[in-house]
Amino acid sequence: EESRLLRNEQSLAGFLLNRALTALSAGDLELAIGSAREAVELTRDMEDGFIPAAAPVALCAALLEAHDPGLVDAVDLMVQRSGGPELPFMPGGSFRAKWLELLTRCSLALGRQTDAERAAACAQDTVTSMGRLRMGTAMAERASAIVALEAGDPQLAARKALASATAADEVGIPVEAALSRTLAGRALARAGEPESAVAELTTAAAALHACGAWRYRDAAELELRRLGRRIHHRTRPGETGGHGLVSLTQRERQVADLVVSRHTNPEIATALFLSPKTVETHLRHIFHKLEITSRVELARTIEATPQREA
Repeated sequence: EESRLLRNEQSLAGFLLNRALTALSAGDLELAIGSAREAVELTRDMEDGFIPAAAPVALCAALLEAHDPGLVDAVDLMVQRSGGPELPFMPGGSFRAKWLELLTRCSLALGRQTDAERAAACAQDTVTSMGRLRMGTAMAERASAIVALEAGDPQLAARKALASATAADEVGIPVEAALSRTLAGRALARAGEPESAVAELTTAAAALHACGAWRYRDAAELELRRLGRRIHHRTRPGETGGHGLVSLTQRERQVADLVVSRHTNPEIATALFLSPKTVETHLRHIFHKLEITSRVELARTIEATPQREA
């Protein structure tokens, strides 16, 4: 807010970039996308530098999580502002490897297999030329793991992902280590090693929960559920004896807000890493507590409730 008042666009763009990435880890995709978009607009006419190059990176990360079709243009902008597919404008081996890992994931999501393989190879070349920095190594190994898993080699993917997690642990970046363990868990499950997969996913979920990275934790727990492990979470309960929105649990309120944002049940399930049946159950509870019978009534109830009471 100080940067807004001072009209310091360079500083404001940097803060928005950080807010977007933080919101993404916490699971607030709307805030992440909005902050990243503003950062991109603010830096549109700035000279080449880290913040103008990094702003579309944050937008790509958020749009990828949201399965937003705008990812295509965001990736092209990221490559353009970063000097090309090898992202040469990104300073330092670790930062470059991190964003190349993101480019790997984005390319695969867009069906650009060759681009993904090139980005992963470039990440490996980057950390090798810079003396194998541990954070850079963690990112490069994960990029290679992602490509290997997509190519149908889960054993190689698991080895690379676990090497990534080890490197991340050594440098003290627990969220990145946990994300690599989540990937390792997926690879191990596909390789026919369910017990090892469960061990890695359980460790990852616990670390992500401790860091407040709710969305990533939910993704790890979804993989655990697919392996037959039941997950028990106590979300914030509604007020005992309360009426209206205050009677909803934290998860019910998340579902309700997504309904108001016109998301379908399958979209809500994807956003919250739930099954469609679980979403339907939450909706039944919401309708019962609010004494309503339709999504339209739910939207009216939320819109008519003062923020302090919600």
